[in-house]
Amino acid sequence: MRVFRLCKQIYSGTVLNGEGGLIVDGRWHSTARRVVYTASSEALAVLEVRVHLGRFVPNAAYAVHVVEVPDAQIQTFPSGASDESWNAVPPPGHARRIGDVWLRENATAALSVPSIHSATDRNILLNPAHPAAAGFIVVQVYPYRFDTRLFASPVRPRPRRRR
Repeated sequence: MRVFRLCKQIYSGTVLNGEGGLIVDGRWHSTARRVVYTASSEALAVLEVRVHLGRFVPNAAYAVHVVEVPDAQIQTFPSGASDESWNAVPPPGHARRIGDVWLRENATAALSVPSIHSATDRNILLNPAHPAAAGFIVVQVYPYRFDTRLFASPVRPRPRRRR
Protein backbone atom coordinates (compact mmCIF):
# COMPACT_ATOMS: atom_id res chain seq x y z
CA MET A 1 0.00 0.00 0.00
CA ARG A 2 1.20 3.50 -0.74
CA VAL A 3 0.69 6.00 2.06
CA PHE A 4 1.34 9.74 2.23
CA ARG A 5 3.12 11.92 4.77
CA LEU A 6 3.22 15.70 4.53
CA CYS A 7 5.80 17.46 6.65
CA LYS A 8 8.28 20.31 6.57
CA GLN A 9 10.94 19.60 3.97
CA ILE A 10 13.72 19.97 6.57
CA TYR A 11 12.45 16.73 8.16
CA SER A 12 12.57 14.71 4.94
CA GLY A 13 15.70 12.88 6.02
CA THR A 14 14.03 11.59 9.18
CA VAL A 15 10.44 11.30 7.95
CA LEU A 16 10.09 7.68 9.13
CA ASN A 17 11.84 7.82 12.50
CA GLY A 18 8.76 8.74 14.58
CA GLU A 19 10.49 11.33 16.74
CA GLY A 20 7.41 13.55 16.77
CA GLY A 21 5.58 10.90 18.79
CA LEU A 22 8.16 11.27 21.54
CA ILE A 23 7.24 14.93 21.97
CA VAL A 24 3.46 15.18 21.68
CA ASP A 25 0.32 13.07 22.09
CA GLY A 26 -1.68 12.18 19.01
CA ARG A 27 -5.20 10.88 18.60
CA TRP A 28 -3.87 7.32 18.49
CA HIS A 29 -0.81 7.38 20.81
CA SER A 30 0.57 8.85 24.02
CA THR A 31 3.71 10.97 24.29
CA ALA A 32 7.06 9.16 24.52
CA ARG A 33 6.22 6.60 21.81
CA ARG A 34 7.79 6.64 18.37
CA VAL A 35 5.06 6.60 15.73
CA VAL A 36 4.60 8.07 12.25
CA TYR A 37 1.17 9.25 11.15
CA THR A 38 0.51 8.80 7.44
CA ALA A 39 -2.64 8.94 5.32
CA SER A 40 -4.19 6.81 2.61
CA SER A 41 -4.31 9.81 0.25
CA GLU A 42 -2.40 13.02 -0.34
CA ALA A 43 -5.58 15.03 0.30
CA LEU A 44 -6.01 13.51 3.75
CA ALA A 45 -2.33 14.09 4.55
CA VAL A 46 -2.88 17.79 3.72
CA LEU A 47 -5.99 17.99 5.91
CA GLU A 48 -4.19 16.33 8.80
CA VAL A 49 -1.47 18.98 8.71
CA ARG A 50 -3.84 21.87 7.95
CA VAL A 51 -5.93 21.43 11.10
CA HIS A 52 -2.83 22.06 13.24
CA LEU A 53 -1.46 25.12 11.44
CA GLY A 54 -3.70 27.92 12.67
CA ARG A 55 -4.85 30.74 10.43
CA PHE A 56 -1.65 31.78 8.71
CA VAL A 57 -0.27 30.20 5.53
CA PRO A 58 3.01 28.49 6.44
CA ASN A 59 6.13 30.00 4.91
CA ALA A 60 8.28 26.91 5.47
CA ALA A 61 8.89 24.51 2.59
CA TYR A 62 6.77 21.35 2.82
CA ALA A 63 7.12 18.02 1.03
CA VAL A 64 4.87 15.05 0.37
CA HIS A 65 6.49 11.67 1.01
CA VAL A 66 4.99 8.63 -0.68
CA VAL A 67 5.85 5.51 1.31
CA GLU A 68 5.41 1.89 0.26
CA VAL A 69 4.18 -0.25 3.18
CA PRO A 70 3.78 -4.03 2.76
CA ASP A 71 0.06 -4.91 2.92
CA ALA A 72 0.79 -7.93 5.11
CA GLN A 73 2.13 -5.58 7.80
CA ILE A 74 -1.04 -3.47 8.08
CA GLN A 75 -3.47 -4.30 10.86
CA THR A 76 -6.90 -2.66 10.48
CA PHE A 77 -8.80 -1.16 13.36
CA PRO A 78 -12.44 -0.94 12.21
CA SER A 79 -14.30 2.37 12.48
CA GLY A 80 -17.11 0.95 14.60
CA ALA A 81 -14.95 -1.25 16.84
CA SER A 82 -15.20 1.02 19.86
CA ASP A 83 -18.27 1.81 21.91
CA GLU A 84 -16.74 5.14 22.82
CA SER A 85 -16.43 8.07 20.45
CA TRP A 86 -12.87 7.82 19.05
CA ASN A 87 -13.42 10.96 16.95
CA ALA A 88 -14.14 13.38 19.82
CA VAL A 89 -12.25 16.67 20.01
CA PRO A 90 -10.01 16.74 21.97
CA PRO A 91 -9.01 13.11 21.37
CA PRO A 92 -10.24 10.72 24.06
CA GLY A 93 -7.86 8.67 26.17
CA HIS A 94 -9.28 5.35 24.97
CA ALA A 95 -8.19 6.07 21.37
CA ARG A 96 -4.65 6.69 22.63
CA ARG A 97 -4.75 3.42 24.55
CA ILE A 98 -5.66 1.56 21.35
CA GLY A 99 -2.53 2.88 19.63
CA ASP A 100 -0.37 2.43 22.71
CA VAL A 101 -1.39 -1.24 23.01
CA TRP A 102 -0.68 -1.77 19.30
CA LEU A 103 2.77 -0.18 19.67
CA ARG A 104 3.55 -2.18 22.81
CA GLU A 105 2.44 -5.52 21.32
CA ASN A 106 4.55 -4.81 18.21
CA ALA A 107 2.62 -7.43 16.18
CA THR A 108 2.48 -5.40 12.95
CA ALA A 109 4.44 -2.52 11.52
CA ALA A 110 1.36 -0.49 10.56
CA LEU A 111 -2.11 0.16 11.94
CA SER A 112 -4.94 1.47 9.77
CA VAL A 113 -7.34 3.63 11.79
CA PRO A 114 -10.34 5.75 10.83
CA SER A 115 -9.86 9.42 10.00
CA ILE A 116 -11.80 12.15 11.74
CA HIS A 117 -11.67 14.15 8.48
CA SER A 118 -12.86 11.58 5.96
CA ALA A 119 -15.36 8.73 6.00
CA THR A 120 -13.51 6.90 3.23
CA ASP A 121 -9.81 7.65 3.80
CA ARG A 122 -7.77 6.14 6.62
CA ASN A 123 -4.79 7.16 8.70
CA ILE A 124 -2.00 4.59 8.67
CA LEU A 125 0.21 4.63 11.76
CA LEU A 126 3.72 3.33 11.24
CA ASN A 127 5.74 1.74 14.03
CA PRO A 128 9.43 2.50 13.40
CA ALA A 129 10.44 0.05 16.16
CA HIS A 130 8.94 -2.96 14.36
CA PRO A 131 11.50 -5.12 12.48
CA ALA A 132 9.43 -4.88 9.27
CA ALA A 133 9.73 -1.07 9.35
CA ALA A 134 13.08 -1.52 7.63
CA GLY A 135 11.03 -2.50 4.59
CA PHE A 136 9.19 0.83 4.41
CA ILE A 137 10.39 2.54 1.26
CA VAL A 138 10.02 6.23 0.46
CA VAL A 139 9.28 5.88 -3.25
CA GLN A 140 8.70 9.55 -4.02
CA VAL A 141 9.20 12.97 -2.45
CA TYR A 142 7.85 16.15 -4.01
CA PRO A 143 7.38 19.73 -2.85
CA TYR A 144 3.99 20.80 -1.58
CA ARG A 145 2.63 24.33 -1.58
CA PHE A 146 -0.53 25.05 0.39
CA ASP A 147 -3.44 26.57 -1.50
CA THR A 148 -3.97 29.90 0.28
CA ARG A 149 -7.75 29.43 0.05
CA LEU A 150 -7.41 26.79 2.79
CA PHE A 151 -6.49 29.67 5.11
CA ALA A 152 -8.98 32.29 3.92
CA SER A 153 -11.50 33.76 6.30
CA PRO A 154 -15.00 32.48 5.80
CA VAL A 155 -16.95 34.46 3.23
CA ARG A 156 -19.87 36.21 4.79
CA PRO A 157 -22.97 36.61 2.67
CA ARG A 158 -23.60 40.16 1.60
CA PRO A 159 -26.74 41.72 2.96
CA ARG A 160 -29.45 42.01 0.36
CA ARG A 161 -30.37 45.46 -0.83
CA ARG A 162 -33.86 46.58 -0.21
CA ARG A 163 -35.67 47.79 -3.25
